[in-house]
Amino acid sequence: MRRLMRRRMLLLATILVGACAAQMSESEKQEASQPHYDIGLGALAENNTSKAIAELKEAVEISPNNPRYQHALGNAYLRANQPEKAVQAFRIAVELDPHFSDAYNELGAAYLRQQQWDPAIDAFRKALANPRYLNPERAYMNMGNVYMMQRQYVLAAEQFRKVADVLPQSPDGYFLLGRALAEQGKTAEAREQFEKAIKLDGTISIFHLEMGIVQIREGDKAGAQESLRRAIELSPSGPEATEARRRLQGLN
Repeated sequence: MRRLMRRRMLLLATILVGACAAQMSESEKQEASQPHYDIGLGALAENNTSKAIAELKEAVEISPNNPRYQHALGNAYLRANQPEKAVQAFRIAVELDPHFSDAYNELGAAYLRQQQWDPAIDAFRKALANPRYLNPERAYMNMGNVYMMQRQYVLAAEQFRKVADVLPQSPDGYFLLGRALAEQGKTAEAREQFEKAIKLDGTISIFHLEMGIVQIREGDKAGAQESLRRAIELSPSGPEATEARRRLQGLN
């Protein structure tokens, strides 16, 4: 009986919130929904996705026409591995604000999780269509990953090269470009990109692993051994170390 009464009270509270929200001005909706939004973002930062979703849904319930709230809710669903619901929230966000490039990028990421390649690429292109987009490297990187999954390595390399152009002080673009070039059999060019990535940050195990694999293909046994051993040193228990050990055994 108590459980039934509690459910009725919760239902009544939800109805009352919806009714009150309908009668609020936009400024009142903003004031009432902002705490839920702030708490939701805090929970998301702590990786408490269930709390984040609950709070952000409350913010959206009060202020459904705020694209930032829809975007945040989509991110919470994406973090919770619920890409279908994430797509719904991101689509609402971009309908409310057609220039919301971050929402388009995350919409593409949600489609990517579902292996819906064409909608993903379309969303990334829409993100990049905004000349004021402050983080175009995110969409370039995501689009490159789509092409890598499709084994369209030439197209992937084009996108990763743009990442390197936008963020020349980040190793990520060079590393990803190196991978795409290696898949095309362009080992010399791939090696050059891996060298750039390692020069910027030599503490990442997978950079040395991929360098070692390219050196094996080029017949540089000594260089490969050095790179693979470095990969193991940097992450002794990680998957990169497992693969590096396997490659080293093959060299002996």
